[in-house]
Amino acid sequence: MKRVFLISFASLVAVVFSSCSSVGVYDLQERSGAVVQERPSRILVEPFSAQPSAFDLGPRSADEHRMLRSRIVSTLADQTVSQLRIYAADSAVLQRSTQLRPGAWLVRGQIRKVSQGSRALRATIGLGVGRTKMQTRVTVFQVTSEGLRPLVSFNTTGSSGLEPGAALGAAGGTASVAAAAGVATGITLNSLPGVSTDIERTSYEIAAVVSSFLQSQGLQDPSRRAINPNMKGRLPTTVNTARIVPEPIRNQVSTRNE
Repeated sequence: MKRVFLISFASLVAVVFSSCSSVGVYDLQERSGAVVQERPSRILVEPFSAQPSAFDLGPRSADEHRMLRSRIVSTLADQTVSQLRIYAADSAVLQRSTQLRPGAWLVRGQIRKVSQGSRALRATIGLGVGRTKMQTRVTVFQVTSEGLRPLVSFNTTGSSGLEPGAALGAAGGTASVAAAAGVATGITLNSLPGVSTDIERTSYEIAAVVSSFLQSQGLQDPSRRAINPNMKGRLPTTVNTARIVPEPIRNQVSTRNE
């Protein structure tokens, strides 16, 4: 009974603090005169640019760092495409062979910071200790016969790790600590679970900005759910479990409901 109470309390605290342990959008700017007459025929997502110095991935070899950086960049592009397909329009990752044709939109971004924090501290203490961090800068363009026309630009910032750790009663107990120690090194995103959550949430917010812009233009596809971005410092106007519930607790709920 005591353990059930502690797990429930940990889950409640996680949800209460999740607005701080999420991804927010700020410095959102719609370009002057950005009026669009038609929905995008397709939205292409260019793999995000990033300097090696933007990544703090812990004590790994140079090869492991390169592999993880590459996978973070590709995963962010892939997940952004997935979210845009749900909430905005048909989407794909921009390939080198892809021709930009008028009518399409282009999402171009830069990863400004990725920090893995300390998984061991998140697993044992949590509530912000050892939290991850991710920051991006994104611009959405309309492809025209004259070239790329900027529509909207914005920054995202956020972190994972405000849910309580095992020492405060979070589910998983000592197993979480052991798992944290067991993935101190690695070359898959499974070794960066907090960063994986940040990527998931960032891709959702990018799609939310695009959806919001389409709504402002009266162009939101009625077959797709309209969502709005989580503006930093404001309460979200749309709810999504990827935005408000930390991944470990979300997975537990999903497993219990199966």
